[in-house]
Amino acid sequence: MPGSYIKTKRQKLCRADDLLVAEIDAKVGGFGLIPIESDGAIVSGHYFLFEINQSRVVLDWFDHIIRDGRLHRQVDAVGSTNYAAIRPRDVGAFQMPLPALAEQSAIAEVLGVVVEAIAKTRTLIEALVESRNELTRDFQGSEKQPKWHVQAIGSLVRQCQYGLSIPLDGKGTVPVLRMPDIGDGKVNVDVRGLKSTDVTPAEIASCSIKKGDILFNRTNSQALVGKTGIVRHDPSTEVVFASYLIRLVVKNSVNPYWLNAILNLPRTQERLKTLATPGVSQWNINSKTLKRFSIAVPPKAEQDSFADLYETIEARLTAERAKLDVLYQTQSSLAQELLSGRVRLPDSIIARHRGKAGQAA
Repeated sequence: MPGSYIKTKRQKLCRADDLLVAEIDAKVGGFGLIPIESDGAIVSGHYFLFEINQSRVVLDWFDHIIRDGRLHRQVDAVGSTNYAAIRPRDVGAFQMPLPALAEQSAIAEVLGVVVEAIAKTRTLIEALVESRNELTRDFQGSEKQPKWHVQAIGSLVRQCQYGLSIPLDGKGTVPVLRMPDIGDGKVNVDVRGLKSTDVTPAEIASCSIKKGDILFNRTNSQALVGKTGIVRHDPSTEVVFASYLIRLVVKNSVNPYWLNAILNLPRTQERLKTLATPGVSQWNINSKTLKRFSIAVPPKAEQDSFADLYETIEARLTAERAKLDVLYQTQSSLAQELLSGRVRLPDSIIARHRGKAGQAA
């Protein structure tokens, strides 16, 4: 067949540091600078490429402009919801404050310090999570050769209880724990972020959570069913839990923090998910199945020693996550103020970049 009969779509060649804009996905963040490792890559005709004039723009500064969402908001202003959400002329018409090169470089340096701190904190968090999992794996031993006698969870708890089937309209006075309130092995009991409802005194007495309670998500997507968390602090007021959660209250011979750690071990979560049964739109693990689920159980003294180490790592994780939240807030506020020009850096900082900016230009 002659090559003239073969039809191909128009393609474009990327060069490092070009601005790439997605015609269709621009409204949802389809902007970015081409990294050096993608130099020479091919994109379809549904992407637009723009060569940045580096005599007027510092690339690191412009990268912050893109990430700040300043361009995305102007895409929204175009107002199109059709297939072709944006055209090259729209990109060319975008407006942004353009300080001198030296100030651009200084802004990029300041924001870069925060970005670097975020990256280091995220790396530390990942390392702490892996240390926590490794500690648990080493303590428990392999599943094929467990260090301890294997027992069903039902033998370790004195209560395995479903939550309340109640409407969650947010108009009541009693906070209710739901699926989103469990994450990374803990239960969020900050009542400011919880939905509320009206329940009877008898329901409060039956389902009010306490420190040391373990909540198990029995109904969710296949990826999230089985997620488990422990209540680490008594809530400031009475808090109940919804019906798609199961509460485990351990016996006196069991440390709840040890059990929570075991249930959150990735390999345990994988085993639990194999027991889930599919429903119309979600998966389910009922209380009978959960109580039959078996794990290796060490003596109470061993559980206590392990739990102390585990909770020490958990406390550090909590502190680092709080630090990361502050860094993200700092990055956002600094970017908004510096990139808009509402706040200007001291000339002593900008001056360090004047010679470099002149050489780059």
